Amino acid sequence: MERAVGLLARFSRTVSEVSTEEEILPLLASALVENVGGAASAVVRIVGDWAEVVASQNLPPAFDGWRLEADELGDELGARFLETAKGAFAISHVRPLISHKNLFGVAVLLFGKGAEPTPAKLEVADALLDLAAVALGYLAQIEDLKRAHGDLRKAQRALVQAEKLRALGQMAAGVAHDLKNILNPLALQAQLVERAANKGNVRDVAETIHEMRATLARGVQTVERLRDYGRQTSESSAAPVDLNRLAQEAVVIAKPRLASSTVKVPSIALELGAPPVVPGHGDEILNAIVNLVINAIDAMKDVGGKVTIATGVDDGRTFVRVADTGPGMPPEVADHVFEPFFSTKGDQGTGLGLAMVYACMQHHAGTVDLDTAPGKGTRFTMRFPAAVK
Repeated sequence: MERAVGLLARFSRTVSEVSTEEEILPLLASALVENVGGAASAVVRIVGDWAEVVASQNLPPAFDGWRLEADELGDELGARFLETAKGAFAISHVRPLISHKNLFGVAVLLFGKGAEPTPAKLEVADALLDLAAVALGYLAQIEDLKRAHGDLRKAQRALVQAEKLRALGQMAAGVAHDLKNILNPLALQAQLVERAANKGNVRDVAETIHEMRATLARGVQTVERLRDYGRQTSESSAAPVDLNRLAQEAVVIAKPRLASSTVKVPSIALELGAPPVVPGHGDEILNAIVNLVINAIDAMKDVGGKVTIATGVDDGRTFVRVADTGPGMPPEVADHVFEPFFSTKGDQGTGLGLAMVYACMQHHAGTVDLDTAPGKGTRFTMRFPAAVK
């Protein structure tokens, strides 16, 4: 008994040190012959539509390339081996190689005439087969985990690629949204130039062309910002920004939107304080202010009201505030306004304006706060970091 336990312990250690089925099965075939007393052994596995000998010990050359159809793998297998061996063996025993209901194959033990194995020897054979089957089961689990890990990595790469494409699409849509807000006034300004030219009013033509050039310059800066994002060099273009000047530009850019009002025309007012310049990207901050003003105009286009752009310093932090006297927002809307593609405008909105405002303030290490309630208007406050003294 002690000898059998020691044998099984050694075999268990041996098969645990190898990492492939091709290494385990020859060890099993050899151990069966050495420790069960048989003349030869074979391990048969199903490979595709065939049952093949995948490992053996002392089999005669007649078994080279030997195989049979998988559905013939049954109780007659031992007799088939004796027939193929042509008298080299007289006794066969077929034992299953099975673990946790997983059948990995069978082992065929071959003995000479009068060498019938004892029940104790067959118990040792079964124990060796069980240990080998357990090792094969663990290897199969490892292979399954490797495949699952490979599938997971493929899925992760696909998700990363999808996220990159989503981010690229969101950024492109955001830039298109900003360009639309900036360039829309050009149509109105072109009409003004045409009217002034027809009247021979050279002064008005010159002033309007000056405004058009400024608008186009802002559009070019927005395109440049997209290129900077691609090159990841946007930090180098930070410069002192005059928030009062941006607030005034935002009024000029947003005024054409007032024409979309159907009943009462909202008004735009400025309440400019004396904020210090802030380091940043003027075109990006201007786009954010314009987005807030246009959203306010859209919220009041059927009821009228007032949009106020204020600047100043509060608790040491420079701010730009855009407030309106419109209908306000219920909590279920206010909780989601900064999420990309969330919009209450239906087909008229992209859901990117406020998301771009939020991204702008993150880019400038600042914050944007929302104060609103149904029937009490809406107020967005963009706060920039306090100046380092």
